Amino acid sequence: MKKILLICLFIIMSLLQASPQVAYAQDVESFVRDFYKWYLKQSLATDDLPVFDQAIFKYVCRCTAKRVQFDYNRGVSADGSNYYIRRQDYGEEQLENLMVGKSIVVNESLSLVPVSMSYQKEYNPYLVVYVEKTNGRMCISKVEYSPGPNFRAPVY
Repeated sequence: MKKILLICLFIIMSLLQASPQVAYAQDVESFVRDFYKWYLKQSLATDDLPVFDQAIFKYVCRCTAKRVQFDYNRGVSADGSNYYIRRQDYGEEQLENLMVGKSIVVNESLSLVPVSMSYQKEYNPYLVVYVEKTNGRMCISKVEYSPGPNFRAPVY
């Protein structure tokens, strides 16, 4: 009887141990989805860049947001496009067709999340969003343009 109880307890403990990783992965994906929904809505509603909105610090790491703001103030951007979307033109279609892929956990403090925003309802990720977790808070530390499996984009 004690062996059966011990085995059941061991099985329950092993099942509970895996759940925080699954919950964290889901949280990262919904975090990125929430950021892009907010960012696109702000961009479309005001025709202004939400890069300078103080609410961006809720989603983006402080050093990254400050660096991007500095570059926009100087009139310099990586390739003449919006840093977080990596496009010059965007509209309601990107908001409607926003798709966030399954995150890749690099380690306990860094995850990579593929993002697709296109004019068609198909999953074709072209962004890789780096999400860091520091002091129990998630923030976007980098957005990289990834045009396809055989191309390398310059790192910002």
